[in-house]
Amino acid sequence: MRYETRQIPTAAEFSKAVVVAALLLAAMLFSALASAAPTAVSVCERACELQLLSAASMQTVFKEVIGEFEQRSGHKVSLRYSTMGAITTRVMAGETADLIISSPASIAALAAGGKVQPGSEVTIARTGIGVVIPAGDRAPTIASIDDFRDALLAARVVVYANPAGGGAAGIHVARVIEKLGIAEELKARTKFGVGGDVAEVTVAAGSGALGVTQVSEIVGKPGMQYVPVPEALQNYTGFVAGLPSGVKESEAIRAFIAFLRTPEIVAVMKSKGMRVD
Repeated sequence: MRYETRQIPTAAEFSKAVVVAALLLAAMLFSALASAAPTAVSVCERACELQLLSAASMQTVFKEVIGEFEQRSGHKVSLRYSTMGAITTRVMAGETADLIISSPASIAALAAGGKVQPGSEVTIARTGIGVVIPAGDRAPTIASIDDFRDALLAARVVVYANPAGGGAAGIHVARVIEKLGIAEELKARTKFGVGGDVAEVTVAAGSGALGVTQVSEIVGKPGMQYVPVPEALQNYTGFVAGLPSGVKESEAIRAFIAFLRTPEIVAVMKSKGMRVD
């Protein structure tokens, strides 16, 4: 009988084989985990945080509906508000967001400056201006430009957004007061809001105060009354959503835009005095 002799591996060779086998096993496990685990993109497609930079005039709507969107979609929304003029300045200076909602002029300027993707614009709604007074005060009748002038002159305090902040309503009201020739007469009685807070500042000023701001910032809020103004004094501001340059349109963004077009949300916007075409 013949016996075959087999060479017994040395300790060094055996250690080397163990290391190679361990490396192969680790590579296989890593590959399996990578294929099984969802990527960062797919996770965000299911539930991510949407960074929204919005005109302050949308606050009353978003306060009512953002919770509903988050519940329906599973996405979270992080909101930052500012005047439309300030939004333009901030984004041009480098501030980022996943979606921007501002005026048509603001979005157009950002698109021209390479900060918003041309063609991504979506019109949401528009709103005009109106007068706000504290609840309990006698509401003035404002059926003409002269009525508006008289109401301003009779007010103990006149409030509107600081035009230097770039807000559409503040700039418009300042121009109207200037054209009426009563800017100097009102100067000592004028208080400026920062944008989005004119109604609250008016109420805080107490009886006899009169504010002028966008209708969406007045309607439906407690402690105040809304007084419409004639068409000759109107200034309609549109709300337009635009996709920032470099941002890929995600499922969360598409879902949010679609959500704003649902009948329930359109009804909320109309209840705030907005017009949805």
